[in-house]
Amino acid sequence: MSNFKTSLSASRIKTAQSCSWLYWAKYHLKMPDPSNDGAKRGSICHLIFELLGDPKRKKHYNSIIKNEDIFYVESIKRLVLKHAKRDGVDDEENINLIKEMTFNGLAYDFFGNQSGKPLKSLSEQAFDIEEDDGLVKYRIKGFIDKLFLYKNNKFALIRDFKSSKSVFSGKEVSDNMQDLMYSLAVKKLFPEFSNRQSEFLFLKFDLNEDSKKSGIIRMKPITDEELFGFELQLTEIQKYLDGFSEKDARKNMAAYKGYPSDKSFSGKLLCGFASKKGELKKDGTKKWNCPMRFDFFYYHILNKDGEFVSSIMEEDFNENLIPENWSYEMKYYAGCPAFSS
Repeated sequence: MSNFKTSLSASRIKTAQSCSWLYWAKYHLKMPDPSNDGAKRGSICHLIFELLGDPKRKKHYNSIIKNEDIFYVESIKRLVLKHAKRDGVDDEENINLIKEMTFNGLAYDFFGNQSGKPLKSLSEQAFDIEEDDGLVKYRIKGFIDKLFLYKNNKFALIRDFKSSKSVFSGKEVSDNMQDLMYSLAVKKLFPEFSNRQSEFLFLKFDLNEDSKKSGIIRMKPITDEELFGFELQLTEIQKYLDGFSEKDARKNMAAYKGYPSDKSFSGKLLCGFASKKGELKKDGTKKWNCPMRFDFFYYHILNKDGEFVSSIMEEDFNENLIPENWSYEMKYYAGCPAFSS
């Protein structure tokens, strides 16, 4: 059994650092996550990448590349449409975006041969690493989208696919939590591969390094000394999050940070500009806001032993879909304390 209350991931740490209240709502109150269409599209793209990363499906990959259409393979088409319908992104615009982004990722060095033939090519490489030697003490957990290991130069190429509408900027490039986390994980899992580099592929952009708007962000390799410094930082983060309370949740809210000056999506920008639920822009579309900004009703789903399984927004809840012997509880969220009275 683990000695840690919290397993650290890049997204978990980033959430805590960007807004303490959002962290509290997501990880302690276990609020539902009304993901936007972009996140849902990205999830489907990742699923196809994982499936086609299996060498047994290379013929399907080849057919898709030859015909420049992921729907050329009927089984892939059915899978995409099934998940898109389930997630509510099965309209024509979203389906076309899913097809374009997925093909974009498949067409760019999908098997890592640009750097030579990999010794190993791994998809969705999991890691769950604990360290406790008296000086550093932490637990990190997550998945690496693609990992290529090369015999020459003991090189490890770490690749992460991004479905967001903008590429990294500012601190997201110079001090990227995912880059640090993945590089540390590879060092621990494959210590013989001492040369490590991360690259992020933004699927909505041109994956051509010579393009002025290239969607390829290749990070500067992180040294072992820098990774040790990161381990010391993780030790402090672990202690902080293991003892995180509602009092802590009210101390570092995004609403009190001001707007970012480095063009990154951070600070008060994370709260959005809507002053009330459903507020519209001049063009008739909804203004974006943090999903935890305003109040709403939701349900917690519990298994037969009364243990929490998931949470669902009131409008998405269907009693008939709850398994027999399971139960549910309606709850009310009053909204972010920085904006609600």
